[in-house]
Amino acid sequence: MRGRSQFFCERAKSVPRSRRSSSLKAEDVTPRRHRSTPRYYAARRVPETMWIGDAMDVLAPLAARLGVHLAVRAASQALPLTPELSAFLKEFSRREGESILEEAQRRFFDNPGVDTLLVQAMARAWRVPVGLGKTYLRAKILLGVESERARETLRLIPKRDFEALMASYLAIGTALGWFRGGTVAVNLWYKDGAFYDLPGGSAQTKPRRVEAPRTLTDMARDIDDLYWVEAPGQPVKITRVGEGQVRRWLISLPGTDHMDPISTMNPADAETNTREVLGLSSAMQKGVVAALHHAMESEGVSPRNMVREPVIIMGHSQGGMVALSLAERHPREVNVRGVVTLGTPGRRLRVSRDVAALAVEHDQDVVPSMDGRPRRRTDDRVVVGRHLIRPRTGPLFYAHSSSTYTETVQLMERHARVAPNSKIGRTVARIRPYLPAEGESSSVYVYEVRQDLLSGVAPDIREAISVFARLPEGVYPAPVIREVVREAAVRPALEEWKERRSRGIRREDV
Repeated sequence: MRGRSQFFCERAKSVPRSRRSSSLKAEDVTPRRHRSTPRYYAARRVPETMWIGDAMDVLAPLAARLGVHLAVRAASQALPLTPELSAFLKEFSRREGESILEEAQRRFFDNPGVDTLLVQAMARAWRVPVGLGKTYLRAKILLGVESERARETLRLIPKRDFEALMASYLAIGTALGWFRGGTVAVNLWYKDGAFYDLPGGSAQTKPRRVEAPRTLTDMARDIDDLYWVEAPGQPVKITRVGEGQVRRWLISLPGTDHMDPISTMNPADAETNTREVLGLSSAMQKGVVAALHHAMESEGVSPRNMVREPVIIMGHSQGGMVALSLAERHPREVNVRGVVTLGTPGRRLRVSRDVAALAVEHDQDVVPSMDGRPRRRTDDRVVVGRHLIRPRTGPLFYAHSSSTYTETVQLMERHARVAPNSKIGRTVARIRPYLPAEGESSSVYVYEVRQDLLSGVAPDIREAISVFARLPEGVYPAPVIREVVREAAVRPALEEWKERRSRGIRREDV
């Protein structure tokens, strides 16, 4: 099952080529020096094959407009202008910013592969500050000034460019007080027809799809529904299917809640994204495992047998990274038998052969390229591609939207029924037996995962870096299950965090 399966849709074959080209407006077409975008993007698979001139054609005009926009915005705020002129410049800057955003989306949508090249270029550019930092540490070692700490810090700096960039971002964000994720809490929100009050009151919008999913498309629709929930934390849907020896579990995981580096009670944030890319433990990992084990305990599963219960996970964006991490990096906590990722930057992870893995990726979605890796054949997962037709507005949001991926999953299942012997058909057939059969009993749980925020003074940069030395899997206290109200007071998160680091507790001991 090595390789890549791909299908394409939404092609206007009934419209003649001459009529299609004449109906397009000039501003809707991204200029290219060479031929138009083919139906299969070689540059998306191996971005290094793209000619650098093509990338410059795409990004240079955008960079020029962005520079002018920033200059006008700075002038409207810094210069002593008349109120009328200042208001005019601010309105002009706002409209220009919206226009630049739309143009950037069109250019990246029409040129798959440029996003990967941009991420790789940013990682290579970070060599300069990393090199300066290494030189500074070597000088301290040579002069004998805090040489032990300098050696420890120098050993922790990753050798690869992308990992060095992400590790620096995590350490600097921790030192600046941006990342303050603390104790993970899991709140039981829904179980078999009954909603429970969340701590601090119920959410404004509750999940609407609370029935057991019957197909992979239903699981994708569940993820799309969870994005509309308005709650302080991240909702997770868990379904128990069957009983006794045939019991199995289905998990639907939405993706990132916000990209703001400032931590909130919702752990689906930039800190979790950075930790997942680096292979560290994250709050969402802890929360998903705690919610699953609580649901298993409610169904009478003993702690010894929890790791033996088969689990199928479908995750969108960040949810897919969490699913892959649970399958490969934490197999002793969850027995993952199948993974379906939707628009996930998970190419740095490997999937073993005994896990049925489907990676659904739109050709124009830039998020799967955020880990700096091109789409290459690295393991047995089957990559399901889809070529999209660019909408008039928000093309990149459309390409990464969970609703668009729900349509793709529906097309994928249809393809599996029509071509059961294809790579897609064989992989879907491995996952389908875990889905509920007609008349089979099931039970639905919906949890809310949230995190406490660390209080007090943020650690300095050296203390933040030292976290990687003592705890390679990251620092996260054990999760606390809250069913309706908080059962017991939790110690201040900062003191617990410092104590665990000072004692050098491993992740397995948490």
